[in-house]
Amino acid sequence: MATVSREDFSCAAATNQSAYRRVTIPMLRIEAGPGPAVALMAGVHGDEWEGQAAILELWRLLPGILRRGTVYLLPAANAEASLAGTRLSPSDGGNLNRAFLGSPARGYTESVAAALEARLLPRIQALVDVHSGGASLRYLPSSVITRYGNDAYDERLPALARAFGLPDCVFFRGTESGSMPAAASRHGVLRLSAEIGGGRETSQALVDRCRDGLLGCLGELGLLPDRPSARRPEVRLYDLDAPAATVRASEAGVFVPAVELGQVINARQRIGQLMEPARPDTAPRALTSPQAGTVVCLRAIARSDDGDCLIQVAPALPLDSLASKY
Repeated sequence: MATVSREDFSCAAATNQSAYRRVTIPMLRIEAGPGPAVALMAGVHGDEWEGQAAILELWRLLPGILRRGTVYLLPAANAEASLAGTRLSPSDGGNLNRAFLGSPARGYTESVAAALEARLLPRIQALVDVHSGGASLRYLPSSVITRYGNDAYDERLPALARAFGLPDCVFFRGTESGSMPAAASRHGVLRLSAEIGGGRETSQALVDRCRDGLLGCLGELGLLPDRPSARRPEVRLYDLDAPAATVRASEAGVFVPAVELGQVINARQRIGQLMEPARPDTAPRALTSPQAGTVVCLRAIARSDDGDCLIQVAPALPLDSLASKY
């Protein structure tokens, strides 16, 4: 029988209207004896709903099925942003995925990061951190592997990505010391992430895929009862760190995409246009893809500005090529 306890913590989140306001971050600890400690986290950005909903389902499900080890569940790591439905923290405009900067913490967002780094990361061996495209983007449902700095290749990563059960996996390189990957790296924590959905919406189908992916990771880490081996899909790897993978707007306009998520396109293929309805004498500008590949990410908000990410495209590689990225 698993032991369940609440380990919520609160952080100061002062505003001009509330000098001594605090926000509580919910955290559940489920312990089922010897074994690894794993954290399942979502809501680092408050407008990314798939992981938040999936972990909330596990909040009720997991105590009855966990067989060994310890699991920490954080469905809304940035509770203030989750309650507001925003990417950034409303009280200070902070991005929790860039706030792991050590002490002294300046404001609510850095206080949450400092608490996670002090209370959670030293106690776990693995972390699955679920994201989505949020309000501005939609992603092809994918597991995510982020290499921070010069971290060595971890041979456990491909198996964990396969266990998540999605046929697509994206790869990023991280260099910012305040990111969650950087914090996990400092503590030697094995980390997998995910990008599932977006567009300030969700669906039960996406939540189910996320929940099942998280359970798959716990099974791979040995925390769940042995089950008949499920057939896992072949996983395609997309390197989104390559400069040609991302097309950004170079001027303001309305983005009208001509391709869809998951579509395979050619280099120099037309991917959409930027138009300005309020200036009908300005000709729309056609946009083309710098490289061939699969459409992994699309902007969900039509009105765009200079610098906004419009689309990400990358060729599919075998997951076994991951080691060559290190």
